[in-house]
Amino acid sequence: MMRPVCVLAMVLASCSVFASGAARSATDVERAAAIDGLFAEYTRAGSPGGAVGVYSKGRVLYAKGYGLADLEAGIPITPQTQFHVASVSKQFTAYAIALLVQEGRIDLDADIRKYLPDTPDFGHVVTVRQLVHHTSGIRDYSSLLGLGGRDLRDLLPQQKIVNLLQRQRALNFAPGTDFLYGNSGYVLLAEIVRSVTGKTLRQFTTERMFTPLKMSRTFFMDDIGELVPGRAHSYELDDDGTWQRFPLNYESVGSTGLLTTVEDLAQWAGNLSAPKLGNAKLTSLISASGKLTDGTPVHYAFGLFDLPQAGRTALSHSGYDAAFCAHVTYYPEHDFAVAVLANTGMDVDAKVNAIANLYLPAVTAGASEPAVLQSPKASSLDALSGTFFAPDHPAMSFRRDGNRLIAERGTRGDGTSVVFRRDGSFDVDARNREYFRPVLIDGVTAIDRIPNGPLPAQRYRRIEPVSSTPEQLTKLAGDYRSEELDVTYTFTVRNQRLVVDCFWCAQPVGLTQVTSDHFDAPKSFAARAFSFVRNARGEVVEVRMHSDRAYGVVLRRIAPGAR
Repeated sequence: MMRPVCVLAMVLASCSVFASGAARSATDVERAAAIDGLFAEYTRAGSPGGAVGVYSKGRVLYAKGYGLADLEAGIPITPQTQFHVASVSKQFTAYAIALLVQEGRIDLDADIRKYLPDTPDFGHVVTVRQLVHHTSGIRDYSSLLGLGGRDLRDLLPQQKIVNLLQRQRALNFAPGTDFLYGNSGYVLLAEIVRSVTGKTLRQFTTERMFTPLKMSRTFFMDDIGELVPGRAHSYELDDDGTWQRFPLNYESVGSTGLLTTVEDLAQWAGNLSAPKLGNAKLTSLISASGKLTDGTPVHYAFGLFDLPQAGRTALSHSGYDAAFCAHVTYYPEHDFAVAVLANTGMDVDAKVNAIANLYLPAVTAGASEPAVLQSPKASSLDALSGTFFAPDHPAMSFRRDGNRLIAERGTRGDGTSVVFRRDGSFDVDARNREYFRPVLIDGVTAIDRIPNGPLPAQRYRRIEPVSSTPEQLTKLAGDYRSEELDVTYTFTVRNQRLVVDCFWCAQPVGLTQVTSDHFDAPKSFAARAFSFVRNARGEVVEVRMHSDRAYGVVLRRIAPGAR
């Protein structure tokens, strides 16, 4: 049982904090009750939870904590609790870069090798601006670590990530030609700050940003052994319904690593409208969306997405590391912001939108949004049934199930019922992160996957999956090595199926064949797909691994043969 002093502390800590001197109106009470309802499940004894901050013109309108920051010590979450905010950290790294740009110490359009001469020569110039806007093509380090068989729960110092990036010899795409959100660029931005100023990102941001803004409980945590009394720890539910620690051993900063509170974030939100750091020109710089070299906007500014949130103009970012979740959104037209920080898995994006709806004027859905059609024609179901394939990605399969169409990605076993729209497009993802549109050329010959965001559309062409004989699969078997990852993968044939394994991999996994040389991996594996490459004589010489944010990592064949 929790001791009485802890129970009393929880009661006192959970008291709502309103703007100083403001009376609690009936509307305030109703809003507080509605927010309480959003977090009701986290008020049960022994549960982790989160903290909420609502801000107007840089002042706290409402702040409250729910649940426990430390389950073992029974420490409650309060508005002063420090949370790891994962990728929400990126906007602070980008702001540090912007300050140095304004001072003339960094050129956004300079080759990053000007500041980081040990960066590999990729055959293309990569600029600082491209790192900021995720258009550099540099592979994501978390994907690379997974492909190398590493566990992200291992201790992850900054220098190990830098070492890994220095071994890379290729990019996901030519810089400036595409957008792919990732983490490596922001680690390199942190290193650029160090190179230019001689100070770590933590030192620079504390001196130049957090201290002037009186954000006294905010800093980049670059030492995993440091004691931070009262901070939130990360938890997830085990299969038996008990809470378990979800350890986070990052010492990397730039893309992640910031500790902050919902109280401190009020000062940050206020600085966006009435800058105490920099000036209006700097605010304009960090708020402006980046572009590809052909002028296509990517809707990502300086660590901030400039996409609408629930129909409102917004600058926002989410973050997820271990079981930590965070979402901060600023609504410039209303000089209003909402933050939700959590130490267990929850839909923080939806909670931020729900809280904004309590305070801001209602918005209506865009007239151009196609209406949902719940009952498609049987002909539509039959026309879409089949398998569709795009290079570097797992296949998409659709099958008819009575009056429904079921979609599956690769071999993940996550069949989802398709929801059709009246314009012929359809949704697969329940979180509304993307939608699909059939390509009609003498029937459905392809489908376009269209993200609801800055990512470009991806075309999947219809194919007929193949099934090779064991003898044909044996010609693919052998050892394949990546010098970039310092890892060797072994492919074998077992029970008429191609199986892949590596020294650091948790266990061998069976692959699902899509084409004669392309195989999809199961959900549990770091790689999403493998593509074998042949020479002019038809001999397999290498295989290319593809994950969510690292494409075409080459494994060269070093020992062919059946096993």
